Amino acid sequence: MKNSLLLIGSFVLSSFIFTSCKKEPSASTTPYISVSSSVTQVAEDSPNGSVNISLMLSRTSDKSVTLDYSTADSTAIAGKDYVAVLSGILTFQPGEISKTVSVNILPDTSLKQDAAFKILFSNPVNGILTSSSGIVKIINVDYATLVWSDEFNDGPLNSAIWNYELGAGGWGNNELENYTNSTNNVHIDSGYLHITALNPSAGSYTSGRITTQGKKEFTYGRVDIRAQLPEGRGLWPALWMLGGNISSAVWPKCGEIDIMELIGNAPSIIYGSVHWNDNGHVSTNNNFTLSGSKFSSGFHVFSLKWTPGRLIWLVDNQQYSNLSRNVISAFPFDLPQFFIFDVAVGGDWPGAPDFTTVFPQNMIVDYIRVYQ
Repeated sequence: MKNSLLLIGSFVLSSFIFTSCKKEPSASTTPYISVSSSVTQVAEDSPNGSVNISLMLSRTSDKSVTLDYSTADSTAIAGKDYVAVLSGILTFQPGEISKTVSVNILPDTSLKQDAAFKILFSNPVNGILTSSSGIVKIINVDYATLVWSDEFNDGPLNSAIWNYELGAGGWGNNELENYTNSTNNVHIDSGYLHITALNPSAGSYTSGRITTQGKKEFTYGRVDIRAQLPEGRGLWPALWMLGGNISSAVWPKCGEIDIMELIGNAPSIIYGSVHWNDNGHVSTNNNFTLSGSKFSSGFHVFSLKWTPGRLIWLVDNQQYSNLSRNVISAFPFDLPQFFIFDVAVGGDWPGAPDFTTVFPQNMIVDYIRVYQ
């Protein structure tokens, strides 16, 4: 019995000594290094001319954390689509938790599709890499693929695409017309859409306003609209776009892109503009003057090239305005927008018609085409 008790006591004592000497594992003080996104996207016409790849530490460190990086071709080719990085070192100074690697992007007008290259990470010091690479995707902005069009070949107006907006006042512009869905104001004839402003009686005006809201909305692309415009004091034809979120964001927070506007008493000048919110309504525009002629004398193609980095306006493929997102705070133009075609009469900008204004006046549209 004594021997048994002695053995039991020895076992308990040895267990106690073993347990009391055992140490819990301590948390690692070495931070993990990770790429914020496995795929970083950049438009080939980036206003900065570069792309930033973000890296993060899992925790701050009291030591400098470094790693090597370089680039490698995939479908994007160094020297053609981007500037290669053969050898770079990224350093997190003590206390820093985020850093970026910058790679220059080269515009490539011959490229008609997205392309990608890799950025490779190696040789971490005082850190643990969670991934040895990331992907940079260069988004093509040449927009050569036709994704939607309305050629207005047959009437009536396609209700699966277009809505009529009805009413008077012009939604805050103090316009004089009453928008209707009458074929007197909107109809298709011989392959052309006609939006017609009328003066049925003294001081009374009717016209048409149609939209693709909720039916055809797009983010980025090239829009071509071939049209012949009306003229005359007090007329205000427009081909334009509004953010599809206008019901919730409200104007101007939803963003407005005016592909073409014309004031009828200056029939040789068209305007391209944008409206947005920056603690209130802000807008900017540029204009194009047709030399030796008027936009009422024949058809012209009014175009907008809308990329993640900028907005470009063209007439007959001639660029006349270029607006980078860097100059627009709270850039609202990364969300879907819908189209609006209308001919306003009167309003704050053009003023009222006078005795020189001849009715009827037509905006005649041959087609709208969207490329992405």
